[in-house]
Amino acid sequence: MKEKTKQKEVKLLQPKIDIVFQSLFSSKNKEITKSFIEALLEEKVESIVINDEKEITRDKPMDKLGILDLELDINNKEKVDVEVQLLKNDEFTNRLMYYWSRLYSKQIQRGDTYNKAKRVVIIAIIDFETDETKELKRMETIWNIREKQNPEKVLTDLMEIRIINLKRIREAYQKDKDSKKNQWVMFLEDPNSREVQEIMEKNEDVKKAVVTVREMSEDEKMERLAELRQKAIMD
Repeated sequence: MKEKTKQKEVKLLQPKIDIVFQSLFSSKNKEITKSFIEALLEEKVESIVINDEKEITRDKPMDKLGILDLELDINNKEKVDVEVQLLKNDEFTNRLMYYWSRLYSKQIQRGDTYNKAKRVVIIAIIDFETDETKELKRMETIWNIREKQNPEKVLTDLMEIRIINLKRIREAYQKDKDSKKNQWVMFLEDPNSREVQEIMEKNEDVKKAVVTVREMSEDEKMERLAELRQKAIMD
C-alpha cells in the first residue's frame, strides 16, 4: 500500500527535456522507441537500428558539430532524426536543413553512386510558434521540395521535414483521441496530465514509457540533471 502511495506522489520528469528524451528513446528501450517512431511516421516499422552516438561526425576539425537527439535507420530504407527544441531560435530552420544535409551526404563515400543514399526524414518537435507554421494552425506540418507553380509535383521523396508543435497537441488530441501520434505527443507534452492517465488505459506502449520515466524520476542523479537543464531553459 505504501509503495502504491509512493508511486502516485512521484512527479514525472518531462520527456520533452532533451536529457530525459535521449535517455528514454534509446537502444536500451528499443520497443518503446519503435512504437514511438511508428506513431510519428504512421508506418509499420519492421526493423530499426538506433544510433546512440549523438554527434554528427565532422570531415574537418573546423566543421560545425551537430548533436542529435534521436537518430534511427528504419526498415533499412530511410534515416530518421527526431529533434526536440523547446526554445525559439532564429536559426531553427537553418539548423534542420544542416542536420538533413549532413545525414544525407554522410551516406555517400568516395566511389559510391548517388542513388546509394537513403531517404532522410527530420522530425522537429517544438514548444513554440514559428513564422512558417503559425498561420497553418495545425499540430503537424510536413515539408518537402515542390514545383513552385504546380505544388502537387514533388521533386523527390528523399527529403522530408516534419514539424510537430507541442502547443497545439491538446486541441489535436481532443479532436482525435485514438490517434497514436496524438497519444505519444500528449505524453511528451506532460506525462503527469489527466489525458495521459486516460491514454495509458488503451496504449500499452505509452504506459511502458510512463513506467520507464517514473523509474528515471526516482533516480536522484537523473532528477538533478533534468532540474538543471530545466533551470537553464527557464533562465
